[in-house]
Amino acid sequence: MGFQMNSIVIIGAGNVATHISQALQKSGFKIIQIYSRTQAAAKTLANILNASYTSDIESICRTADLYLYALKDNALEFAIKKVSVPEALHVHTAGSVPISVFEHVTPRYGVLYPLQTFSKTKHTEFNNVPVLVEGNNPETTDVLMSIAQKISTNCYPIDSEQRAALHLAAVFCCNFVNSMYNVAEKIVSEAGLPFNILQPLIDETAEKIHHLLPAQAQTGPAVRYDTKIIEKHLEMLNGNPQLQHIYREISSLIFDMRTK
Repeated sequence: MGFQMNSIVIIGAGNVATHISQALQKSGFKIIQIYSRTQAAAKTLANILNASYTSDIESICRTADLYLYALKDNALEFAIKKVSVPEALHVHTAGSVPISVFEHVTPRYGVLYPLQTFSKTKHTEFNNVPVLVEGNNPETTDVLMSIAQKISTNCYPIDSEQRAALHLAAVFCCNFVNSMYNVAEKIVSEAGLPFNILQPLIDETAEKIHHLLPAQAQTGPAVRYDTKIIEKHLEMLNGNPQLQHIYREISSLIFDMRTK
């Protein structure tokens, strides 16, 4: 391929940066530096990886082969423009940011998007995480695919439009679902019950979609539009108009999608 991958700088020290940097190091890649605007965060991750760290973007090492940007979307473009190493490979990990963010900044660039929810305090088996790859040319795509295949068994070349669709889908099936867990926890807590009483139900709901399409697995009062139960639930939510609105809208969505 003609491109040597001897050293990596990680730009970011959040959830994604923490997991992907450890996966890379475990697979034999050399992480030489961590950058974060927060010095404590940079130091914490650098200590795990035995790397140097900085909170000054001007002090980022300019001799690495790969610069991996794992930042909030609104900070990504600024960092890309500040890290000028045209001979290196520059890669971001965002779901909804197109590859074109690197255009006119560097000649070799791409995306490694891990499709997973990460928390620093929760171990994730990265080998099973889908990694979506996009390069600005076939050679770069091949290089990125070779990197991805060292950290995961689920690697796919996709374009920016497909990645954005995946990210949108992930928000619905992960972020929104977890928010509903949060609502459920508050409801049972106010009733004097522990959240773990719901965990077998949550587990079974997730398990079913390994065997059924979501539409086939749908149950509950909304799918049959049981108005008596729905009205009872809405009455119970009288003190929270926002949740009443969400309950109505999702119930209507479930009913409308039952035959689609």
